[in-house]
Amino acid sequence: MRQIIDFQGQLKFYNSQSQKSKEYEKINEILEKNPTVVYEVAKDFKTKKGKIVGAKGLTVDQVIRLGILKQKEQISYDELRNGLYDNIVYQNFSKLYIKRPPRKSTLQNNIKRISTKSWEKIMELPVKEAREKKIEKLRKIRMDATGVETNIHPPTDSRLLWDCCRVLSRLMVCVKDEYPEMIFSYHDHTKRVKRRVYFISNTKKKEKRKKAYTDIVRMMKHIKRYAVECIHGLKTEERKGDIEAKVYRQEIEKYLSCLECIINQMRRRVFQGEKIDAHEKLVSIFEPHTDIIVKGGRAPLFGHKILLTGGESGLIVDCLIKKGNWNDKNCFEEGLDSFENKYSCVPKEIATDGGFASTHNYLYAQSKGISRVLFTKKMPSRIVEYIKTSRAYKKLRNFRAGIEGSISAAKRAYGLDRCIWKGWEGFQQYVLSCIAAFNFTTVARALL
Repeated sequence: MRQIIDFQGQLKFYNSQSQKSKEYEKINEILEKNPTVVYEVAKDFKTKKGKIVGAKGLTVDQVIRLGILKQKEQISYDELRNGLYDNIVYQNFSKLYIKRPPRKSTLQNNIKRISTKSWEKIMELPVKEAREKKIEKLRKIRMDATGVETNIHPPTDSRLLWDCCRVLSRLMVCVKDEYPEMIFSYHDHTKRVKRRVYFISNTKKKEKRKKAYTDIVRMMKHIKRYAVECIHGLKTEERKGDIEAKVYRQEIEKYLSCLECIINQMRRRVFQGEKIDAHEKLVSIFEPHTDIIVKGGRAPLFGHKILLTGGESGLIVDCLIKKGNWNDKNCFEEGLDSFENKYSCVPKEIATDGGFASTHNYLYAQSKGISRVLFTKKMPSRIVEYIKTSRAYKKLRNFRAGIEGSISAAKRAYGLDRCIWKGWEGFQQYVLSCIAAFNFTTVARALL
């Protein structure tokens, strides 16, 4: 059974006076004050009852600290492991005093086991500390939405077809090597498809590009036929009890369904000249959950929108992550309700930008007991237009601008601009872990 907290600490023979060391000492104090959260996170690490075999492994407390450390420093798992060898600050904070730190794969597997709900609870710890120390009172909040990219290349139809070609070909080659007795037709078309993709990206004439697309589709039909035959062969092996055959079959079926979707959207766009809605498009076969986010006259962003709520101290006190290119004004109520449920209180003042402005949202905030509601640029009622000339309006307007600084800092220094973890669940975990690292650092610096 995994140990949750190692209460038998080690004597410290090193006391650094550096800024970084002091910040980690404050974060360590916050974590040690709230051991109940560690026990709640331990539910993500449950194993079979009575299982006592295997290596001792990392404690849950150590895994949480390593996750915060990685996101705060914005380093890779390899760099994290190397840092644990000789960086005394890293060792003291993570409570890892062993001569040989875990491998990078072990670090990754452990940190990724912390669920989205657990990261939400960890993210709230610095906010709780800030409220106790009177750094954050939650009387005045500000909201803003921003986009976070997923880790994909710019999606074009030709590049997506090339992705399907090379992945399916690679899987079928692996199946041939693994099961030499299995008979299914296969021919390597990757070079030809790759040449056509480069031709499409480097030519401007539509007719020539259409011919290249036609040739790619013809090759993809062959690959699709090979994949279907391969799936039939794998089903035969699967009936014999081969688990690996099942894994191969599921992988090939997944990418085969992506291929059909991409061919369909390519035909509609290139050959029929049809405009396809953003929610109908598949922009990545590796991150199929990715949305197309279009905001104003800016270039489209491929990822997801998140709604952030900030306080007077600069902390991000709440984060709402939703799929789709949703309108800001439609999530105002949900953002307020989420804040109220988390902290069991309602702010006295709230400020947002013009994207959230509507009469309904204004009246909803008033019904919650919020005395001052401000939507910059667009005003939903005559009452707010009257406030526009007051001193209170100017203060709220200047206060709202502060959320832009918090978002910018979280993106530049804590990796919130681009998610590098895989899957929809991984996206949520990554965003919340970045915000947790940002909040811990903000509170630690305020306490110094």
